[in-house]
Amino acid sequence: MVLVDRIQIQQVLVNLIRNAVEAMADSPVRELTVAARPGGKGLVRISVSDTGPGIDRQIASRLFQAFASTKEQGMGLGLSICRTIVEAHGGRIWTEPRPGGGTIFQFTIMGADTEETA
Repeated sequence: MVLVDRIQIQQVLVNLIRNAVEAMADSPVRELTVAARPGGKGLVRISVSDTGPGIDRQIASRLFQAFASTKEQGMGLGLSICRTIVEAHGGRIWTEPRPGGGTIFQFTIMGADTEETA
């Protein structure tokens, strides 16, 4: 259980899953994994993992900035919006290389058992 705006977090997941599917379009192995697990300190960690080509180092540092895109037709707003939504929910979002190739997008959100302190 988590404390979130269901529609907003659903939008984050849809965007990450769509990006993963597009990234794997030319990959010989197409494996997408979505998982949730405890993230420590009352958080839940959500991960979306793919077997695509991975993220180019040149874009990695600015991946979550507005107008940064790896797609020819991309506007570069999807991941920036994801970051804004996740941070508004008290979490953070980041990427890691997937062992064996590909990328893991991860984000944290508040667990339902977490009490916010003023």
